[in-house]
Amino acid sequence: MSAQPGPAPDLLTADEFWQLPDPPHGGRLELVEGRVIEHMPVGRRHGRVAARIVAELHAFVARHALGEVHTEVGYRLARAPDTVVAPDVAFLDRDRLRDAAQDRYVDGAPTLAVEIMSPEDREADVARKIQLYLDAGASRVWIVRPRNRTITVHRPGGDAHTYTERDTLTSEDAAFPVPGFELPLAALFDD
Repeated sequence: MSAQPGPAPDLLTADEFWQLPDPPHGGRLELVEGRVIEHMPVGRRHGRVAARIVAELHAFVARHALGEVHTEVGYRLARAPDTVVAPDVAFLDRDRLRDAAQDRYVDGAPTLAVEIMSPEDREADVARKIQLYLDAGASRVWIVRPRNRTITVHRPGGDAHTYTERDTLTSEDAAFPVPGFELPLAALFDD
C-alpha cells in the first residue's frame, strides 16, 4: 500500500503576502509560485556593489528623465499562483510608471532587473529567476557576481554575455533608449 501525500500547503496570493510581517532578523521575503522564500541579510560587499550600481543608474536615468531606479521593490511577475520578487536594483521606464502603483507591488517585470549573487545563492535558483523576469517582460537582467568580478547581461530570446572588470556596460546593456550610459566594471568592483 502506497502512502498518500498530505494536503498541499496553502499557497499565498500577492495580497496575502503583502500582509506578512518583516522577517525578525532582517533580510527580505519573496513569493515564488505562492510559496514564501526567505533571504538572509547580505554582507558588505553585496551592499557596496548594489549602492554603486544604484548611483550610476540613477544619475543617468534622472539626467535623461527615463523613469525610476529602485532597490528591493516588489514586482509581481505571475498570478495564480502569484510570484512577487524584489530585485536588488531595478530600472522601470517612464512608460511603465504610468500604470505602477505607488504603495503596492508593481505588476509585471522591471525594464532592467539586477540581482547580485551572494555566496549561498544556487545557480539553478538564479537561472530560474532570470527566466521569470524575462518571461514577465524584462528587457534586461543583470546577474552580478562580485567574487568573480563579472556581470552577465541576459536579453530576451536567450542571448547572454558576461563582462569582466576590463569591460564597460553601455546603454544597450541597460535597455536605456538613449546612448551615453557607461559603467566601467573596474570601478564597480574596486575594493
